[in-house]
Amino acid sequence: MDEYELVLYAISPSSSANLKEGQMKRILLIATILMVAACAPTRTVQEGVKDPGPRVVANPLPANQRITVGIARFTNESVYGSGLFTDASGDRIGKQASDLLARHLVATQRFNVVERQDIGKLAAEADLMGLSKEQFKQNLMGVDALIMGSVAELGRDTTGNTWVIGKSKTQRARARVVLRLVDPRTGQVFYTQEGAGEADLSSSSTLGFGGATGFDSTLEGKAIDAAIVNMMNNVMATLEARRNQIQ
Repeated sequence: MDEYELVLYAISPSSSANLKEGQMKRILLIATILMVAACAPTRTVQEGVKDPGPRVVANPLPANQRITVGIARFTNESVYGSGLFTDASGDRIGKQASDLLARHLVATQRFNVVERQDIGKLAAEADLMGLSKEQFKQNLMGVDALIMGSVAELGRDTTGNTWVIGKSKTQRARARVVLRLVDPRTGQVFYTQEGAGEADLSSSSTLGFGGATGFDSTLEGKAIDAAIVNMMNNVMATLEARRNQIQ
């Protein structure tokens, strides 16, 4: 007897008279469990990443063969997040995007990524170690390419539907990131690109079971990360070509 037949049998008036009370309770309990399981809330997160990008590179380069890059500036130029997403030192969204880009570049194991945005903190630490300013400058690695970028667009929306026996809710964040590669010796911009990404979070409830999800503050970060990942293949190819030109 399948599940559908079991439920019908449990609630059939003509059949319940032939069942003992204990059997009836067990059948009703099973039917209730099946109904709750069928109505359980669904919660999924989907990142709109069309190009998964090189998360891991099979053949990393030795450090002395890698091109050296630095992220000079990354800012939030969107109208979103001017209050909640700004801290005492400035731009939380821009710093988040910069950190995500640096993580992906380092993960390829084909680039030397040096710190530029927090170079003041490095200088302060060098001073504590007893290094002079001149020694600190001499120890710094020069870069073959500077990366500058911005979060050009960032936003989110919430949509929902209600029907006779349930409701659904979807939160969606979208981001567009623009970056450019600059020759530090001449200031020439030799490459520019933009990438878009989005992240969704959906929930639904049926017959009173389940429930809508609360506000998810991580969706913006997932959308920004998706936009950056969408650019990684082209950025890598351009930097690889730059390395060949320099060598």
